[in-house]
Amino acid sequence: MAGAVAARGRVGGVAAASLMVLALAACKHKHVPVDAVPELGYPACGDGGQDDGVEVARGRLRAGPASHEQNVVEQFSLRRTPCGYTFRSRQEWPLDISDVEIRYDDALTPIWAWKRMTLAGSKRTDGDADIRRYELRTGDVFIKRRRDAAAPTVLERLLPGGRMKVPAGARVGAVLGPGRGSVTAWIKRWKLAVGGKVYDLVLDFRPMVEKLELGSLERNPDQFEPSYGRSVRVYTFFGQESVFADDDDVVIGDLAGMRPSSALPTPEPDALPTFGGPDPAHSP
Repeated sequence: MAGAVAARGRVGGVAAASLMVLALAACKHKHVPVDAVPELGYPACGDGGQDDGVEVARGRLRAGPASHEQNVVEQFSLRRTPCGYTFRSRQEWPLDISDVEIRYDDALTPIWAWKRMTLAGSKRTDGDADIRRYELRTGDVFIKRRRDAAAPTVLERLLPGGRMKVPAGARVGAVLGPGRGSVTAWIKRWKLAVGGKVYDLVLDFRPMVEKLELGSLERNPDQFEPSYGRSVRVYTFFGQESVFADDDDVVIGDLAGMRPSSALPTPEPDALPTFGGPDPAHSP
């Protein structure tokens, strides 16, 4: 959620730089600089048909009264295309905005991802954009990153880490972006029965310094949730974060207080700047 990316907005200048240096130092052995990354192009359907496809999931969530972080708004959609699935989301928070696109094959295995982070209070036309592309189609994870048009583009290979040993040859099976919507694709991929549990290699780019590690997804018993007035499906990932889903396995909130915007009595916060809108096909 927003707290995972708050460091860019909560501190500035030397303090922000110091935090980033410390974070990168802790993970530098997993982010390996490379001279070049695979340039396979934007994963459009091409001759397979139009990319728009048919919407199979959508949501608009925001912080409810019990949420620790207020004024968080997230909108997401998952569309079935002739060549797989496309997930798009936008999370707005007063100090940070994240636009995300993730491409999947027809089995909902992620093959490519893109994220743009901007600062709501930025005076620059690009919103001080931090843009990252994640190429997954070769089996490895390659990152292409641009933080400033005048600065060199950063090229890296991301290696697996975490507490559990990653099997040799494992490919990314799930991608987690800011917010909760991206969990929908992971849930729909496996269609777990109650009590079911799976492990996937997960690319998690919710924090400023992305991680690649083995993570679990488990379906817990359905529970009656008073704030919805009905039973909801409950899924827990990484053994500690829980989301609620409807009968179609679309995420509709979480244990931390995110709820469907339409179900909340309070008005939505004002929309934040789009800074020209996301352009995953041509950036970074």
